[in-house]
Amino acid sequence: SSCNFVVHNNRGCTSHRTCRERPRLTGSGTTTWAKVSSNEPSFNSPQWMMTCPRAPTMKTSCMTHEDYNHIVQEIKHLFVGLSDVCNSADCEIADFSGCLLRMAGHDFMDFNGTGDGRGGADGCTDMDDEDNGGLAECLYKGEFDHNKVSLNDAYQLFCHKVSLADFIVIAAEAVMEHLAHGEAKQVFHDGFRHNFKFGRETAFEGCQFSVGVLPNPADSCNAVERVYVENMGLTWSESAALMGVHTLGRADLRHSGYHGWWTAPELSRRFGNSYYSNMFLGGWCRELNVNNCTAELEAAGHCHPKHQWVRCDVFHDELDQEHEFMLNTDLCLVYSDQTDGDGQLKASEDECCAWVHSTKAETFNITTMIQNHGNTFCNRECGSKYEVDGRMVTYECGKDSFGQLVRELDACCAASPGIPDCRTTGLGPNKGPGGPAEEAVRMFANDEVFWANAFVPAWRKATHNGFPHLKSLGNCEA
Repeated sequence: SSCNFVVHNNRGCTSHRTCRERPRLTGSGTTTWAKVSSNEPSFNSPQWMMTCPRAPTMKTSCMTHEDYNHIVQEIKHLFVGLSDVCNSADCEIADFSGCLLRMAGHDFMDFNGTGDGRGGADGCTDMDDEDNGGLAECLYKGEFDHNKVSLNDAYQLFCHKVSLADFIVIAAEAVMEHLAHGEAKQVFHDGFRHNFKFGRETAFEGCQFSVGVLPNPADSCNAVERVYVENMGLTWSESAALMGVHTLGRADLRHSGYHGWWTAPELSRRFGNSYYSNMFLGGWCRELNVNNCTAELEAAGHCHPKHQWVRCDVFHDELDQEHEFMLNTDLCLVYSDQTDGDGQLKASEDECCAWVHSTKAETFNITTMIQNHGNTFCNRECGSKYEVDGRMVTYECGKDSFGQLVRELDACCAASPGIPDCRTTGLGPNKGPGGPAEEAVRMFANDEVFWANAFVPAWRKATHNGFPHLKSLGNCEA
């Protein structure tokens, strides 16, 4: 059968592994196409999957502020046809935006600053890698049966002059700005436009090194340190700021083996700081083998058991329908194990309840956080009265008393009474140390604008890694 790059996405070929053409750059800088042998090793980079009315450019030669704004508007337009319904089962805005941010993150997280400097936001990641499960839908296949929206819908308008590598970064920035609110929205709008630089060359082959380098949640903060701190050159605070992208979207068993929303579904379509506040305003207990990987399946190499953390505070049975969850790599920023082991919080090893007191105002103040999120703590309204052992008690958030400490423990760890506390300074200085970014996460949770101002430079680092000669918008000199 015949096939060409323009229609390469399994619509014109029986198999994209055996029927495709590759772009070859000639000495003059123009793009030609050469047939790939069916026995040549295959690497399915995003560029293979996208369609372009003409030969796509591999490196942007010029981009003005007007060009950037035009792309942003087209990305925002993709959201017009998405459903406004948002509940525990369906939330198209959250799913689509989360997928696009995941694509951008998986692209730049393969940067190896401690080695040969390969990787970064070059538009190259193996779409066949299991870590990239589900990305094809928002990238080129089309999300949701009723309109099949994809990034490719907008990319086709600019592919002849903007590299896919640059385009993916702008698309992610457009999504974050579009779904932010209030003063933080202005921070993202101004910060992204001020910091963005063009000139990333799209890599479409030779990126096999990217397979397996993404952080494995099973490795807890060791994985965060390897990828974010060591490879990408971020501080722990910057790493924590960047992980705020988990606010958007959810984890899907079909794609990652994990399951749930990082925050309430209705907040998962808003780019804000609820990811951070959720670590403190609820109690968290482990959920083992969420993907139901049996011993037989594991022995056969079909799966590995996936373990995560879920809300276990009072009325947790009501929260089960929404299934709010966290990965080891999320909670380890704030909490550590309950023993004097390696300090790494791991659901596979640590049967503990991750929670904080609302009463440690002098050392770990979360008063503003509680007030900004419905004045509830561990799913119980502050100031409410309820019966305990035949007498009425008041839930007095922030009051440093033994009675309130007991009531908070009972509320935050209601589903697993009697298990040890995960360590964190949020339970008092003598209950730490917690995770390596616990103070940064507390500050992000208390102040959304503070987080936004920390996120923008961290994002700049992450998207500029590996490209020392990028150009500012409007700088189109040869």
